[in-house]
Amino acid sequence: MSQRARRRIGRFAEGRVLEIGVGTGLNLPHYPTGTEVAGVDLSPAMLAIARHRAEGLDLKTDLREMDAEHLDYPDASFDTVVFSLCLCTIPSPGRAVDEGLRVARPGARLVFYEHVRSNLAPVALLQDLLNPLTVRLMADHFNRRTLDLVSRKGIELDYLRRAWLGVFVLAAGRTP
Repeated sequence: MSQRARRRIGRFAEGRVLEIGVGTGLNLPHYPTGTEVAGVDLSPAMLAIARHRAEGLDLKTDLREMDAEHLDYPDASFDTVVFSLCLCTIPSPGRAVDEGLRVARPGARLVFYEHVRSNLAPVALLQDLLNPLTVRLMADHFNRRTLDLVSRKGIELDYLRRAWLGVFVLAAGRTP
């Protein structure tokens, strides 16, 4: 699902884009030509790779080291907010989604590309068993119920695809 999901993320992009968890910039080549993309991540090393990857792309990029729970952008500044494989490691994913909603314009597109707790019971139980280990070794919550969180925040999804036994999800909706 990875390359296909990244292409779809690019197709979802409208107007000015904020990518939370830009990482090494793997989604950058998939945004439409001329798109203005702000990207945030906590890792300076990953951002350096993303900056290098952005060179030569016809995008206007602003990649910054920033905490997703405390975004340094004004309210209602983005037309699209993308969460990309980050809500599993952010200490308070609810706070990060609140911040994404705060910086999104009314009617903005919200895109979530995440690994989540599977909708298949045997896989979900295995994730629950492995989660303490993944949290300790990689600070990665392997079984977060991200779709439930999105729903609690009032985001109605109009696109949802699962892959890899329900563990990976690409979902999109609009600000409430």
